[in-house]
Parts: sequence; structure tokens; C-alpha cells
Amino acid sequence: MARSYGIKGCSIWRFIVCIYGMRGLGKTTIARKLYHLIDVKREFENRAWVVVSQDYIIQDLLTRIFNSFGDAEMVKTHEVENNEDLKKMNEVDLGRRLHKSLQGHSYLLVIDGVWDKEAWRILKAVFLDNKNGSRVIITTRNEEVAKSSDERTHSHGLRHLREEKSWQLFCKKTFRNFKADEELKKLCKEMVQK
Repeated sequence: MARSYGIKGCSIWRFIVCIYGMRGLGKTTIARKLYHLIDVKREFENRAWVVVSQDYIIQDLLTRIFNSFGDAEMVKTHEVENNEDLKKMNEVDLGRRLHKSLQGHSYLLVIDGVWDKEAWRILKAVFLDNKNGSRVIITTRNEEVAKSSDERTHSHGLRHLREEKSWQLFCKKTFRNFKADEELKKLCKEMVQK
């Protein structure tokens, strides 16, 4: 059961985008490109990025999210002097403080590498829908995580490129202003097939 962090009567949803697929398909790369787009930076003054390990600790995740929001005005105004203050707080206090700091602000949060449904289930109580157009991007290898995040989640499954498209992309990136001989092309095609 998700912790409430003392927040009653509020909707706990906001728009979520889940990017899922096998290792190495570019989930993090896509999320990073979105995160750094100029228009996204303009839209969301409050942005945070956190990587979730397989062996996560919620208190650590919340502290890292708080720190990732960094110098955002919403964080500075909530009586946290330094990282040591955060380390002294328990999971529930951190969740309440982070939730309170998000009130009245739109934000973009990227949660990269979610391994199981439990991590997001616990975190989502903090990231309520404050009706300011906030967004959460989750990357995961686990399709179950993507499909169970929220009824308002857009899940995007990445798949491998077909061999022909892979070869075109490889050539575009590798041989921009360079003509490869047939032996090198043969070696490169073998690499792309693998």
C-alpha cells in the first residue's frame, strides 16, 4: 500500500510517460534528449533527474530527487539548509517536505532505470497532480512497470531496428565524410548484424 505522507483527499496522478524496452535500445538517451530540449527547459523551471538502482532505498531516492531539483526556488523556500538536513530526515519526513515544496509548481522529473513496480508505487504518493502540467518520465526494462504506472500513462515500447535500418543508421553516424572500402564495409555489416 502506498504511503500517504499525510496528504489526504488529493489526486495522486499527473501525466506520466514510460519508455520501456531491452537494455541498450536508447531509453535513457531519449529521456536525456527530452530533458535537455530548450522548450522543455523553458516550460519546466523545476527539473530533476534520478537514477534508480536495482537495490534502491526510498530515503536515498527522495534525497537525491530533492538534491536534483537543486537551486529551484521551490526547494530553497522549504527550510532545508543543506544535504545534512536531508540525511537526518526519515522517509516519511522527506516525502512530506518534497511534496510540500512541489505545491504550486510545475515540474519535470525523470526516474531513470526503474526495475520494479514497487519503486514507483512508493514514490508516486509524493508526486501528486498539482494541476500545473507536471510530467514524470520513467525509463524501465520492465514492460509491467510501464503498463502499471497509471491510467494516464503513455507507454512507449522501444524495439530493435531491422537490419537495413540499423545499417543506414550505422553508416550515417560512422561514414559521414569518409568512404569505406569493401573489406571495412563487410566487417561493419557483421558488427551491425550482431
